[in-house]
Amino acid sequence: MKSTTIVSFYELASLKDYKKLGRDIERLGFKLKILGTFISTPQGINTTLSGSKKDLLELVNLLRNNYGLDIECLNWSESNKTPFKRFKVRFKDQILPLEGSFDPLKERGRSVEPIEWNDLINDSDTLLIDVRNEYETNIGSFRRSINPLISNFTEFKDFVETNSPDLKEKNIAMYCTGGIRCEIASSFLIDQGFKDVFQLKGGVLNYLEKVKKEDQLWEGECFVFDERVSVDRCLDEGNYMQCFGCRRPLSEDDQSSVHYVKGVSCPYCHNISSEEDKTRFAQRQKQIELAEARGFKHLGQSARK
Repeated sequence: MKSTTIVSFYELASLKDYKKLGRDIERLGFKLKILGTFISTPQGINTTLSGSKKDLLELVNLLRNNYGLDIECLNWSESNKTPFKRFKVRFKDQILPLEGSFDPLKERGRSVEPIEWNDLINDSDTLLIDVRNEYETNIGSFRRSINPLISNFTEFKDFVETNSPDLKEKNIAMYCTGGIRCEIASSFLIDQGFKDVFQLKGGVLNYLEKVKKEDQLWEGECFVFDERVSVDRCLDEGNYMQCFGCRRPLSEDDQSSVHYVKGVSCPYCHNISSEEDKTRFAQRQKQIELAEARGFKHLGQSARK
């Protein structure tokens, strides 16, 4: 079976022509039949894309040569199925929504290479913080890491303000999926008066790629924002599927729940989604199944296992 290549990367940089950049990427992406989402902002870019490695590198080189973006860390992986349905370019005012007076283009935490990460987080003077959403943390994390119990990134500010006195006494090491959240979070912490702030370069994906499995301190799987849902410690597709209703990753036990209805609801959203939503999702699922029976793929169908 032919596999497709997936790459995720970001770059923080001042982009006055971020809309022109996005349009250039859009033209090239459609020409090369690349899939995924590309986000272009005045603060930089963030993306996960799929296609042939040759075509993906052509796109990366356009960013490097035409816009002077360094793009140091490219997180590569492979999949036996198409992880995205379409290609789209999105324009935003900021790369991630976190309130504050900080400027991530001016000051951020110290970036730590994956091969040096274990020593840092094994130090008793280091507090390790997972800055991802709670549902991501629940399927995999580094040993002894703090789960801030946030449902979206905007809540990270509340976590810091509540725990600031205790956090400031330690070295702070943070990690996320691909590294971009830590760039923003570390800039926010420094603006709040934190002194020793570190972040995992390239995030968990870069760590799993660069550190031998037997040396890894990662436990479980890593949630990814595409049709694979999660990857294991070898960056192969994981064992989770995703609820269409609330987008949470679901284990086999979750799928055995009486509250799990394929394409409609799961144990996490059964009691909070409206009956109107459930009816709409059920109709959608029926259309998907009818399309599959005829040998077609429904336009709204997900490849989430």
